[in-house]
Amino acid sequence: MRRINMKKYFFGLLCAIIVTCIVCIYCVGGQVGAYAWNIAVFIFSPVAIFLILVQIIILIVSLCKGKKVAWNIAFIAISIVFTLPITVLLGVSPITYPTNATTNDSISVKMPIENAVIFGGNEYKIHAMWPSECYAYDILKEPYNVESLNVHDYGIFGEDIISPVKGRVIGIENNEQDIIPNTEEFTSSLGNYIFIEIEETNTYLILAHLMQDSIGVLVGEYIDEGEVIGKVGNSGTTSEPHLHIQHQRNNPLEMKFPVCSEGLPITFKK
Repeated sequence: MRRINMKKYFFGLLCAIIVTCIVCIYCVGGQVGAYAWNIAVFIFSPVAIFLILVQIIILIVSLCKGKKVAWNIAFIAISIVFTLPITVLLGVSPITYPTNATTNDSISVKMPIENAVIFGGNEYKIHAMWPSECYAYDILKEPYNVESLNVHDYGIFGEDIISPVKGRVIGIENNEQDIIPNTEEFTSSLGNYIFIEIEETNTYLILAHLMQDSIGVLVGEYIDEGEVIGKVGNSGTTSEPHLHIQHQRNNPLEMKFPVCSEGLPITFKK
C-alpha cells in the first residue's frame, strides 16, 4: 500500500511540475517564463528521458513477474510530455516560445541596412524557439541563400550598418574572424557584436555577426540613429552573411545565461 501511495505522490508531483511550467510560460511570461522554458529544455527533458528508460526496465521486469503495470505506463506517458522540450535543442520543436509581451514593450527602429530583406517573428522557427530571440530578426540582402562558400557572393556582406537607435554602446566584440559560409568553424554564437543601451526605454539592442575589425564605435560612446557603426560580416553561428538584431529587457553583459533573457518586440520605421 505504501508503495502505491508513493507512486501516486510522485505521479502527482510530476503533474504539478508540468502545470506550474505551463502557467509560468504561457500565463506569467516575462523573465519568469523565460527561466521556466529553459529549465524545461535543459533540465526536465534529460531527467524525463532517464525516467522513461528506468520505467521501461521496471515495466519489463513487472510483466515477467506478472505484476500490474498500470502505474508504470502512466509514469512513462507523463515523462514523455516532459521530453517534448528537448526537441528545441534538436531544432525540430513543434512548439515555439509564446510571444506575449505587451505593445508597451515594443520599440520602433530605423532599418540598419538599406534595401534589405528581413526574416523573423514567431513564424521563424530558428528564433521562435528561444525566449531571448522570439522577436529577433535576421536581415539579408539579395542575393542570399546561394549556398556558396565565398562570402562575397552574398549581397549583404560588407554592407554598412547604420545604428537603428540613439543610445550608448555598452559592449563590443571586433576581433572574431569571419567564417566560411555553411560551415561550423565559429568561436562564439554572436561573433562580432555591438550592444546598445536604449536609455529612453531602459532596454537593450543586440547587433550580431559583424565583419571582423569593422566596428567603428567604442564602449561608452553615445551614438545617434542613422550613424554608420560597422559592416555586415559572417562571424559566429551563422550559415551565411547576415545581420542579427535583437531587442531585450536584460543587460546582455549581466546575463550569465543569455538564452534566459526576455526578448521584446521590435518594428522597423518606414
